[in-house]
Formats: sequence, C-alpha cells, structure tokens
Amino acid sequence: MQGYRDHYEGIDPTVRLQENAVSKISRVKSFLSFMAHGFNRLSDWLFLRDLKRIRGWSRSLIKSSLQVTTSDFYIKNISHFLKYMNETPCKGSRLNQNDMILITREVAAILKSMRKKVFIHQMQVKRDKMEGLPSHKDIMACLTVAKTRIPQLLDVMTSNPTHATRSLLYGYMTLNWSCIYGHRPGVYSNMTNTEVLKAEITGTAFGHLIHVSNHKTANAFGEAQMYLTIEEFGWMKRWLEIKGTLTGTNNRYFLCIAGKNPSRNLASFLRLAWADVGLKGPINFTDLRTVHADNAKRFQDISNCQRVSDFMCHNTATADTFYAKNPSLKEAADIRMLFTESLQAAAAAASGVSEDNLGDIDIHSDRDSSGEEHSPTPYQDSTDTETSD
Repeated sequence: MQGYRDHYEGIDPTVRLQENAVSKISRVKSFLSFMAHGFNRLSDWLFLRDLKRIRGWSRSLIKSSLQVTTSDFYIKNISHFLKYMNETPCKGSRLNQNDMILITREVAAILKSMRKKVFIHQMQVKRDKMEGLPSHKDIMACLTVAKTRIPQLLDVMTSNPTHATRSLLYGYMTLNWSCIYGHRPGVYSNMTNTEVLKAEITGTAFGHLIHVSNHKTANAFGEAQMYLTIEEFGWMKRWLEIKGTLTGTNNRYFLCIAGKNPSRNLASFLRLAWADVGLKGPINFTDLRTVHADNAKRFQDISNCQRVSDFMCHNTATADTFYAKNPSLKEAADIRMLFTESLQAAAAAASGVSEDNLGDIDIHSDRDSSGEEHSPTPYQDSTDTETSD
C-alpha cells in the first residue's frame, strides 16, 4: 500500500494531493477488508478472485446512503488500484494474468452498468443547480458592497484585529474575486505573499496581474491569473503591511492562517461575507463559477467564450455536454422550429415547391394535392405481422 501511495503522490506532492492520497488509500483498504473477510491466508491475494463478492461490495455501495456519483468514484478508485496491482504485482501474490484480467474486467463491467444512472444524476443535479444560481443583481450587489467593506475591515484590522474580522475580510476578498472571475477557491488559498509582491513589481498604472502557480488544474492550464485595478491591488498591499504587524502570521500564503498550510475555511468565510452583504440562501464558490461559465456560454461568441473559460481555468467539455442535453425553454422552442422547417423542406421537395415558398406549406393540413379532405387512417397490422404477448 505504501508503494501505491508513493506512486499516486509522485515526487513533489502538494498538501491537497497528500490528503487525497490518504482518502484513496482508506477506500482501497475498506475494499480489501470486505474482500478478505473470512479468508485465513491473505498474503497470496487469492481472495480477490471472488467476483461475486466484488459485485456484492459494489452493490453495497449503491444501496447505501451514498450518491450514485460517489459510489462510481469509489469504484473507480478501486479500478485504479487494480491497474497498479496488475502492472506491479505484490510480493507473494499467486494471482496470475488470467485472474487479473477477470478481476479488472468485472470492475469495468460494474462501472459500465452504472453509467446511465450516473449520467442522469449528473444532469439532474446540474439542472437544479442552474435554477438556484445567484442572479446578476446579487453579483453586482456583492461587488458594490465589497468596494466599501474591504477598506473598512482593513481599518479595523489595523486598530483592533480579531479572528472574526479577519475571517470576514477574507470572505469579502474571495467574494470580490469570485464575482469578477469565478476562480476555484484553491487559487485564492494557494496564492503566496511572493506572488503578490511580484505582481506589485511588474504592475503599471493600468493595474496588476497576479500569477498563481499552485492550483487544481495547473497541469492543464498552467498558472491562474487575476488582473486587479490599482485600487483592488491596494487592498492586498495594505493587508500585507498589516500582516507584518500581527503575531502568528508567518504563513507564506497571502490569506494566512495559523500554521504553515493554506486555509481550508474559505467557503465558510465566503458565506459570512454573503450574509453581510444582506443576501439570503446558500452560496459557494462553485455557484459563482457556474454563473460566469453560463454567462460566457450564452452571451459571448465562441472566441470570447473560450478566452473567458481559459482565464478561469475552466474546461468547457463537460459544460458543452450539459448545454446540448439540457436546453432552456427558449432553446427547446427554437429546436422544435428546426423540426418544423425540416418537415416543410421535405414537403417542398416532394411537391416540387421552391424554397422561397416553404412558408406556404401547411404541414398540419389533412388535404391531399387534389384538395379533398381525408380522415386519418388508423394503423393496421398486416396479416403476417408477429404479435407479442
């Protein structure tokens, strides 16, 4: 198991990756414990050949209180471990290549059988989420209030610093950034003092551009960026100065907390600021991120939409699938019109009418070319048609 963990973490693991590795190993151990129950000899790993028990473990996940997507994720964890085990056989293992083929094929079949439920669940959750997103008025209210509250909170942190004030300050800073760009919270929590200071050096009268190197999708998008105006960056510069006068703020991260690791409480800080603005209901970073992705998709051309998505480190592939499968009411009405136009074109082709006169064809008419009206003929099976019980 240690070898699998080292393989998963790589040579330079982040704190988050190490935490994920612990969770992954825990799920693998849970699976192995289930599979090994009742076996006296475990060192040969032959207990994994029980395909019926593999199905039973998967079924227990699906029937538990876990969401189907969570069960799918857990089973994929096991699939990844089995692939590693196949390519790196354990010492003492008596599982042969045929055994591993049967085991991995069984897990793959389970994942395939879950695909329909997973996909439908994802679409339903996404649709519900889209209906509960913050409005553009909420976003604008946050940006307006943050412009006043952040300087006020900085003043308080100068004269009477408290943990509560700092939490609200962090909430307003991340709320302001998310209402502008919709970045993931990891961009904010992993932003370092050095990266902010470097942006100060390279800034101009036009503003400052911060580059954050450590975030979730850095492998796909590289550094995350945030452009800030002179005023907005001035708030950050002032916080750096205030931090230097406080005790217990030797953390290298800009949004410092006690200890050496980045903050994991930004979501709760965000909710504090949201409520302080006077807005009701739940809020999280994903909702604000989805608002920007949805607006870019609906109101920008393809080129600008891609620019926005790249800047917020957003992969549009999944979102494009959602939009294709879940059109809005207006989009669905437009799609229906396409069906109607296709029928009109087919009718025109059959009757020899030019395309300019397509609108004159009534596809709902019950009259034939002779002008006579006919009642619909009910469908009748032919005499040799098979019937089913």
